[in-house]
Amino acid sequence: MERQSLLVSLLVVTLIVNVVLGIELYYTLHKPSQPSGSVPLNISQLQILTNTTTTITQTATKTVTVTSNSSQTTSQSKLYSFSFKVKFKIHVNEKGVYIIGIKPNITFNSLYVLLYFEDGKSVSLSLNNTYSNITLKDNEVEVTAYIFGSTYENLTPSQIFEDLGLYLHFVSPLSSESDDLILLANYYRINPLCEDFMCYA
Repeated sequence: MERQSLLVSLLVVTLIVNVVLGIELYYTLHKPSQPSGSVPLNISQLQILTNTTTTITQTATKTVTVTSNSSQTTSQSKLYSFSFKVKFKIHVNEKGVYIIGIKPNITFNSLYVLLYFEDGKSVSLSLNNTYSNITLKDNEVEVTAYIFGSTYENLTPSQIFEDLGLYLHFVSPLSSESDDLILLANYYRINPLCEDFMCYA
């Protein structure tokens, strides 16, 4: 009986240790990719296509009562709402997978950046989601960006674009095979006997 309880306790301890080690291994292998050495984007041909700016005034009232005296203070803060569309080209030395992100240099109240790449891919960035992965298959890519949000300063669109802190971080090069070649290779593996529209079953 004593021997059985010893074996059961060793089995339980072994299972617990395996679960803990399995969890540690999982989190070690599945770490999210974080940008480490980011560089500013190499951008050319920046064009501001549309621009809208409005001023929003927020009023806050604070009342303080101390025994018999009461005081009331009112403060106003101005928010400048903006939205604009820009086109620019990104230049990279090597084709591959990149992390594209924003590191705002000023305090934005809200910020949303939608990037549309010429190959049809899109990336959405905000203050809560500051980076995303993108695959660049060309050394020069044209991007259309829609930028909107609000800030505490009245800035021009070019100042806002510079204060976004757009960056690109190289992750890995492109593989030698493209997705199209893989699909064709799989197609010919499935139908090896079909030639010139004649199939031999």
